[in-house]
Amino acid sequence: MTDVKTQSMIQAVKDAIMTEIKGQQLYSHAAATTDDPSAKAMFTALAKDEDEHVALLHAQYESLLDNGKIDLSKVNPAEVDHGAGHVIDDQFRKSIKRGTFEMAVIGIGCDLENKAITYYQTEAGKTDDADLKQLFTWLAEWEVGHLEQLVELEKLLQDEYWADQGFSPM
Repeated sequence: MTDVKTQSMIQAVKDAIMTEIKGQQLYSHAAATTDDPSAKAMFTALAKDEDEHVALLHAQYESLLDNGKIDLSKVNPAEVDHGAGHVIDDQFRKSIKRGTFEMAVIGIGCDLENKAITYYQTEAGKTDDADLKQLFTWLAEWEVGHLEQLVELEKLLQDEYWADQGFSPM
């Protein structure tokens, strides 16, 4: 039988897993659906990141069940390359199409990333467990990186969409 603190931590990690699965499913579906090779590369990279987050969180869930604590001994955030920043380069910007599907996915992705950031920051602030706080702080930082990339791409696509429609930026 687990104590109330451990049960609360387990629930926080389970909720975090569901948050990551939503992003993973969105980006995987977008990668499978888009015809644009550059968008496919970015969505695939984001889906891979979310897969890594799910695996990390699942390991922590198992640790909580087995040992009653978070185990960050195998986590080295400095070695984790989260984010598809390397995908959004000059070649990417030149090749991406201006499809409304991609714009919609990016908009939804921004919403999901914002919700994830808020969740992780809130949970990190609520917990008195140093390891859970660290885990959620890392996840919030990684999601901020995703959000920054999506916002950059969203602006690029919107500007190009309006240019295609005959509107000039003001």
